This record gives sequence, C-alpha cells and structure tokens, in this order.
Amino acid sequence: MKTVLSIIFAGLISTASAQVVDTAENVAHSAVRGAKNAAKTVAHGAKRAADTVADAVTPDSDARRVDVTVTDNRIDMPTRLKPGKTAFVVKNAGKTAQNFEVEGGSVDRKFVTPPNPGETKVLHVTLKRGTYKVYSPEKNADKPTPKATLRVR
Repeated sequence: MKTVLSIIFAGLISTASAQVVDTAENVAHSAVRGAKNAAKTVAHGAKRAADTVADAVTPDSDARRVDVTVTDNRIDMPTRLKPGKTAFVVKNAGKTAQNFEVEGGSVDRKFVTPPNPGETKVLHVTLKRGTYKVYSPEKNADKPTPKATLRVR
C-alpha cells in the first residue's frame, strides 16, 4: 500500500512540476511577445514625435539645402530637384505669417507654427521621384494661395 501511495504521490509531483515548467515557458514567451510589441509601439511613437517636433532653424548637414522665399502672394524656389533628404530653408518676406507645405505621394509636411514676417525656418522632407505641390496655406478665403509645382527626378 505504501508503494502504491508513493507511486501516486510521485506521479502527482511530476505532473505538477511539468505544469509549472509549461506555465513558466508560456510566461516567458508572453513576455517576449510583449517586449516586441512595446518596441514597435515606441518606434512608431518616436517617428510620430519626430514629425511633430518644434520647427528647425538650421538645416541638417546631410540634407540638400533649397532656399525658398514666401511672400503674401508668391513662392520663389527651384521647381526641379533631385530625390533625397531636402532642407527647405523658408524665409517669410511677406507682411503676415506664412506657412509652407509640401504635399505629394506619401508626403504632407508643413511647419508646426508658420514663420512670422522676416523669420526663417527649415522644413526637412525626404523627397522621392514624382510631382509635389508646394503652397502657403491661406486662412483668408478672399486671397489666392501662393503655390508652385515641384518635380523631383
């Protein structure tokens, strides 16, 4: 009888041990999946934060510089550029705050706050081959929006 009880007890202990190991393994896998998901979330959040960070005032050293002058009724800039990281150095020569927006393909970038008259800001955009609209979004519907077409080849 003692032998039977010993065998049953040993069986229970080995089954419990196997369940503990299985549970620990599941917890470990779950922790790894959670860490991967957290890393993806952080990376996505960092990219979004980089897109909405305060406006730059100096171009990045690895970007191609493009000088842009925005007035109340026009945008002066080159209309043909090469693909790659581009720093649009935008000077507001108008009498009111003028924003600057680049739109096309998967790109839609503008300043968080538009430059005031006499102010210069830098908008970094990675351009791919294609056609882009550049314009100064105007709040006043009575005035035409300054715009231009940019071709990247």
